[in-house]
Amino acid sequence: MRLALRVPHSKSESLPLVLSMYRSAPMFQIETEGRTMAYVAVFPDLSLSFDLVERLIEAAAELPDVQVSIDERPVESLTKFLSVVRCYRESLAELDPQAHCARQATRIGDVGSCPDRACVSHCQFICMRCIQVVRGIGAQPVRDQLKAIAIQAEVEWCPNLRLL
Repeated sequence: MRLALRVPHSKSESLPLVLSMYRSAPMFQIETEGRTMAYVAVFPDLSLSFDLVERLIEAAAELPDVQVSIDERPVESLTKFLSVVRCYRESLAELDPQAHCARQATRIGDVGSCPDRACVSHCQFICMRCIQVVRGIGAQPVRDQLKAIAIQAEVEWCPNLRLL
């Protein structure tokens, strides 16, 4: 999972702190486009740099026009994305990451009064959204609907994610 964080140059007081962390990334570069300068940190394998990535996202979220992408897809919500990163990281400490994901989804479903039907997802970030899935003649395939929900939830990149 390739992660890229792009921060445009600004006069923000927190920029120097962010830049000092950026320089610790496996790949760091400065881009210029016209008069605009931006700093880009690239993590070819997110799973090797969880601590730094979490700190960078938290710090960079305060800066204007920050862009994050995972496997070339732009991240729309840094807050949601960071929650998924933390969940994925937790799952790696488990003997069975899939069982961990299913437990988290069950916990969310129980708290949220999940409808009394078979769950179509074993991911806590999709769990309550799965009630949006439309079945029947003329409806998109359930897998396609779940993929769209996974993108909205910023979880489609997670290696643990299973859609049906």
